[in-house]
Amino acid sequence: MKRIPLLILFPFLLLSSDDISEKIKNLEKEISQLKAQVKMQQEDVDEHFPIIEKNEKHSILDKLSLSPEILLSLQKMDYNSGLIGNNGDQTLIHDPYSPYNGLPRRDRYSKNFDASGYVRMRLNMQGNFDDVKFHGRLLYANSSQSNERLCILSRDIKSAPGGSAFDVDRAYIDYTPNRYDGGRFTLSFGILPTTGGTPMHYAQNKQRSSMFPALVFDMNTYGLIATQNLYDTMFIRAIVAKAYTLSEKFYPYQCNRENIDNANVYGIYSDVSFKFLGNSLLSFGVNLLDHLKAHPYLGPDIDASYAHDLGSMTTYGIGLDINNFLDTSSVIFVHTAASSPNSNGARDDYKIVNITEGTTDHNYTGFTEEDYASGTMLGKMGYSFYIGGKYNPIPTLAIGAEYNYGSKYWFAATQGAEDIFNKLALRGQAIEVYSIWNFYKQLNAKAGFLTMKEKYTGSGWHFGEPQKKDARQNIYYLNLEARF
Repeated sequence: MKRIPLLILFPFLLLSSDDISEKIKNLEKEISQLKAQVKMQQEDVDEHFPIIEKNEKHSILDKLSLSPEILLSLQKMDYNSGLIGNNGDQTLIHDPYSPYNGLPRRDRYSKNFDASGYVRMRLNMQGNFDDVKFHGRLLYANSSQSNERLCILSRDIKSAPGGSAFDVDRAYIDYTPNRYDGGRFTLSFGILPTTGGTPMHYAQNKQRSSMFPALVFDMNTYGLIATQNLYDTMFIRAIVAKAYTLSEKFYPYQCNRENIDNANVYGIYSDVSFKFLGNSLLSFGVNLLDHLKAHPYLGPDIDASYAHDLGSMTTYGIGLDINNFLDTSSVIFVHTAASSPNSNGARDDYKIVNITEGTTDHNYTGFTEEDYASGTMLGKMGYSFYIGGKYNPIPTLAIGAEYNYGSKYWFAATQGAEDIFNKLALRGQAIEVYSIWNFYKQLNAKAGFLTMKEKYTGSGWHFGEPQKKDARQNIYYLNLEARF
């Protein structure tokens, strides 16, 4: 009785087995076909992906523009130093092999420096990608002046070997949400455009390349800038960044700037355009350098090892630029600024105490025997003002003149100034006159004379007690520039 159902079901089991076998064969066939399709698709990707990638790169290059600048300059300087302090700088030269042995090192001498050559190349990059813009700038410089470092300004000049310098001094992104729909907020980040601000650009015959007034803040930085367009002609900006200084090889006239080793940057700036005696721009701002650590360029044997965090420095100012003054082809500007130090009590010390060895209390190479090379952060506020103008008698010719003055305790945050002489950091007065001739499209020639009268020591320094100084630098220059 039990075997009958099994016998009856046996044919059905055989039929079911054939059906399963057929399904397995069909599945194997489908898998084989899928493998073939995947292989074909992979071959297609392998074949066409380089083309797709090339097209994407080509699309990016179509949106990226390059514009080079070349500056060739011939410069000649003479220097005359009277007394430093009430009785003169007592630092003498102790070198039996030197023709200056026994003479004062830092004052009571004159020198005509050799004529020098200077070349600078910039490669500007601009990219426009909908709501995002890219900006970059490659920088190259070389000066033959490096064998007589003007920043040392002493009889026995200590200099580093000459050479070239190459760096990226700008690489940042501007992001403006809904830029094509009237977006008014922009976030910028990267190596920021914080050098070349107004009104320095007039003498350089170009548009300003920093949104900050140069007398208040002109440094190399990386970090963030937030910009809000409040009205069509009014902008407010906030910056949070780190400050640094390019290699000293970029600055053959390093005397009036320090190497920033560490500083936090916090600032608020605003500018507004309006009609007043012409096309006017009113700019003002407050900038804080916190944890300011820097060392003056005193020779190749002085570096960041001897610099300390001395505290913070606040710089604030206001300026007015007027283009097309009284409906003429002229520009005038007036700027003023103040610096307010806040010491934490720490000291930097570059004073020589071992006279014969020329070393400091910490046994490294010193600068002078006088007290102005040692001390805490500056103890008092300083101030500066900067005025000038430019006139075009004919469209291809411009004549300009500028004057600036810095007080005894003035500190300028201008370590990244595109002006290689950095006259705005001077504790004293500077007068510059120049003429610019646009003789062919993007080509121009500039001849100028700059005289800087130093009234106090420590121009560009943030520490020590300044002393009276009676020194003058006269610089003559002739530039040939191409800008595309």
